[in-house]
Amino acid sequence: MKPLLSGLLSRQNLSATAGKQQGPVRRVDLWFHATQRAHVHAFLQLRRSISVERPDLTCLITTDNSITRPDGLDPTIGWSVISRDGNGITSFFAEWAPRLCLWAGGAIIPPLVFEADKRGIPLFLLDAHAGGFQTNMWRGQGLSQRRALRLFSTFLARDSEAEAVLCKMGIEAEDIFVSGRMQQGVPSLPCNETDLANLSEAINSRTTWLAACVRSEELDIILAAHFKASRAAHRLLLILVPDDEDERDIFKNALDQHQFRYTTWPDMDGLSDETAQILLAEDPFEMGLWLRIAPVSFMGASLVSGYGGHNPYAAANLGSAILYGPNVGKHLDSYSRFAAAGGARIVRDVDTLAAAVTQLSAPDRAAQMAMAAWEIATEGAEVTDRVTSLVHDALDHLEES
Repeated sequence: MKPLLSGLLSRQNLSATAGKQQGPVRRVDLWFHATQRAHVHAFLQLRRSISVERPDLTCLITTDNSITRPDGLDPTIGWSVISRDGNGITSFFAEWAPRLCLWAGGAIIPPLVFEADKRGIPLFLLDAHAGGFQTNMWRGQGLSQRRALRLFSTFLARDSEAEAVLCKMGIEAEDIFVSGRMQQGVPSLPCNETDLANLSEAINSRTTWLAACVRSEELDIILAAHFKASRAAHRLLLILVPDDEDERDIFKNALDQHQFRYTTWPDMDGLSDETAQILLAEDPFEMGLWLRIAPVSFMGASLVSGYGGHNPYAAANLGSAILYGPNVGKHLDSYSRFAAAGGARIVRDVDTLAAAVTQLSAPDRAAQMAMAAWEIATEGAEVTDRVTSLVHDALDHLEES
């Protein structure tokens, strides 16, 4: 059974089974070259935006083998590894025949760019950052990279430092747009508005927190932390959501063993009169509801190793402060950005989780943290809009020619 959040995101065209694309795509509309893991998530966000007007858009992601294919990548998106030394370039173009290239970050591969230009493929450089370019190359390499860069028609730089490096590489300043980072989020998960209204009314003013996508191995820590935090906030309610819907019986047994009073959604008995301490959510496709209800969300599959955590953008998009464990290797860059901005906080055990929940039971503290997370989640939206417009214009022009 798929983990919960992965299943939800697959319904948003973000996930499916991994594996090599079966058969060549002979005419790929959009070729995206990623040089950092975050670029893959940014491209998926961009793809969603472009697909609103082009639902049949065909896409390919390439890397230089510095990034592994994400688990659950939509199988309709091609994936290919391109050697940094330029080997296999001819066969690459014969197999994929891309129409438009969006190159993210830097780390230009000159032979690949030269061949793309020779085939008339427009080249856009996105999210250029200073670390993506080596300005101290020996003369031959440096000239080759400069020649390749001049073949790009559009330059979007992450910041002024990246702009300065591009200028040093021979690009005119008026050709560079300092746009900020590309957006790296996921779409906001939906919910049933009637359920939202009814549940909000039942909970009323109770302090509520969410433990989302929890693995059974994490239950003892989470339940002990809830018990400890409840001693400071007596009306505290925990919404508990298993990561694997097949483990619901394990969760019920754990709640019984810990002697918690709980109700199981959609039953709301005990919420209004505050006799229920925990709401167990068994439906695997209502995460959008829980994230809207809870101002504080612990993202599970992160306190124990072997799972790699879940994407924090789902919580940040819906105005929830984020707590997470130390095992978030699949999304480490994202969690690090949220934490640095004050929108996320790491917890490691019962005491640190209980302390975080207790401190964030103060509405103003939770709201401040949630706002910081939301600002990171929405950062880059203007870049997405700008690139979406550029891509539509370029593809329209190619279709007319």
